[in-house]
Amino acid sequence: MASSSREQEPGGFLQPMLPSPPASSVNSPSAARFVLLQPRSRPLRSGSSKESDFINHVEQKLLAISRRYENRFSTTLSEEENPDVEGRGYKNIGEEIQDLNPVVDLVWISGTPSLQIAFLLTIALTMMTSLPSFPFMPRPTFQLLQKLDLMFASLLKGVSVETGEPLPGSETGRSKLSTTEKVRMRGIVERTRIAVVEVSGKDGSLADVSTISQSRMTDTEEDFNLTTEDEDMDVLEDESSHRRWEMDIARVYERTIVELGMALDASGSGNAGWAP
Repeated sequence: MASSSREQEPGGFLQPMLPSPPASSVNSPSAARFVLLQPRSRPLRSGSSKESDFINHVEQKLLAISRRYENRFSTTLSEEENPDVEGRGYKNIGEEIQDLNPVVDLVWISGTPSLQIAFLLTIALTMMTSLPSFPFMPRPTFQLLQKLDLMFASLLKGVSVETGEPLPGSETGRSKLSTTEKVRMRGIVERTRIAVVEVSGKDGSLADVSTISQSRMTDTEEDFNLTTEDEDMDVLEDESSHRRWEMDIARVYERTIVELGMALDASGSGNAGWAP
């Protein structure tokens, strides 16, 4: 990895098939709300050493994530034999998302549209590719996808969808995405929505719900006399969780879909072919 300057400056980047969703659901009070980190006040200067250091840093992080993904489920090296976590494969999608999240935040606070667009599209493609490889974990999956949704929608508008303020590098309030990038984004978005539906529909796929539920029931049965009423309550809680996840599935990239539809229709590329 290239050695990056640690000099701090204000807003520096080294600081910490489905139907289309209804437009009214975008502002639904039941939807999870995120507050994106404040980006730099101005983009990194093109061709500068700081931009070069940033690109090298992010690329190295993504390369390490890619290597851990390729070694997923690998049992050839134990933790004792290989204490370096970057050398071990992912055991579940949650571990990969844990590594992706800080990279997403870092890219966002760079405040540089050209880098945000390129790296966030790469990360979204990585997420789309990884989903079918692991049991579905709704909570971390939806949290990352909703964060990417806010970022993509903001980049498409040229303003923050949270505050309405122009993004750094988009002071005119216009998107910096090219038509080709918009079409590519649409392909990733649509395929991700399909992947979420398929993975969540697999038997036993709700890893972070079913595992916790089973653990809770086992502990209860060992410690108490589980009554029929208690069992019914557990079933209702599980059904409620599944209904909540179903609503989140329908909301995957909902803001991005709305903005992409308007952007591509305006450019006359609404029916253009796409491929991530």
